[in-house]
Amino acid sequence: MATVLIDPIATQTRGGYFAEVTGVDPTHHDCLIGTIEFAALGKIAVKWNDLGICRDRADACNLDMKRPEVSDVVKTANELRA
Repeated sequence: MATVLIDPIATQTRGGYFAEVTGVDPTHHDCLIGTIEFAALGKIAVKWNDLGICRDRADACNLDMKRPEVSDVVKTANELRA
């Protein structure tokens, strides 16, 4: 299945980086698609699983699961998987 694009959801990672979730892929383990913005690197594309763990990045890039906007998008992703 293709990625379902959503209105960008602005949030922060556990390391305090600005992040946006821009899509959901209900068929992939890393179901959340988006970007993280770094001062030195600019904006990079990333993927997170439904626990907020960022693929191939440091723990500081993991989503802060206590933020309500993150819980909402994870809930939506899991509903699309059902």
